[in-house]
Formats: sequence, C-alpha cells, structure tokens
Amino acid sequence: MTEPIARIEAALAGLGAEHEPPAGWEARVLAATAPRTRTWPRWWWLCAPIGAIAGLVFWLVPEGTQQLALVVALDSGPVVRGSAARQGQVMHVTATGGGAYREIRIYRDDVLEVVCPRDLACRGAEGADLKLDRTGSYQVVALASSSPIPPPSPPSDASHPGTLDKDLASASRAGVEIQQRGAILVR
Repeated sequence: MTEPIARIEAALAGLGAEHEPPAGWEARVLAATAPRTRTWPRWWWLCAPIGAIAGLVFWLVPEGTQQLALVVALDSGPVVRGSAARQGQVMHVTATGGGAYREIRIYRDDVLEVVCPRDLACRGAEGADLKLDRTGSYQVVALASSSPIPPPSPPSDASHPGTLDKDLASASRAGVEIQQRGAILVR
C-alpha cells in the first residue's frame, strides 16, 4: 500500500508547478516599483515663450470683439389674451458684447426713460429691470463702441428729454454699434 501513497504524494508535490513565477521575477517587480528620478523633457524650455506669446495675443486683441447682443424678456405676469404686456410686469433687459463702452437706453413713446448704467433700474451697463408702470410703446436700444458713446440728445425743454430718433441718428454718425428691440406695447 505504500506505492499508491507515494504516487499521491508525488502528484501533490508537483501540483501547481505550472503556476510558479519565472526565475528573476522578484528583481523585475522591485525595479518596476522603485522610485524614479524625474527627468525633464528637452522641450520644456518652449513652455515659457509659448506662454508669453499667448499672453501677448490676449493683451493685444481689443476688448469687445464680440458682436453686440440685446435680450429683452418680460416676467410672467397675469395670464391674459393678446401679445401686449400688462402694467405691473417687469421687463428684463441684458446687453452683452460690443466695444469697451456700452449703454442701454429705454424709451417710452419715443421719449427717453432710462439710461444704463446711471439710472436706478440698471444693473450696470449689462442690464436693467424696469417695472412697466405706465401704458405706452417701449423701445429698448443697446449701444456699444470702442470710444465714448454720444450722450442722449438734450431736452428741448424740461418736460421733453431726448428722443429716440435724435439719439439714434447721433449714435449712428459717431459709428456706434446699435441693437434695437421692436416696440413693446403696454396696456
């Protein structure tokens, strides 16, 4: 009976021999996991000049190369029939792009009501939130230029401030970029 036991012991001793790692495996693992010394690539010296050129390009490109864009939206007021706005709604105006100088002007019945960025309804030169308290036809105009924008036309008397046509003609003669929104009727 010793022969079968010897055969089994020999089979057990050889079991898994095909799964043994190859000779020298420990040295390869230690070499692969050893800390490496940092060697800089030869092209690293190009990073500084490329960064300087990129900075120069951004510095030389004039501000406001984007085209002037005007967005006018009304908040959701009471649900009514028709396309006219209702008294009490708030008109949200936003102007983006254009030159270094930008203004938003809001006219009611062709008479200047709001000039941004200086009036209280304004959020700087970028926008305005105007409550539509009075009935009439509202016109929204965005102006942008790389040089100062001509001021609104002076009033002919204290009760008649600048008008839409005079102001647009003056701005057009000065080379100002103009975006105008169609009339918003408030009833």
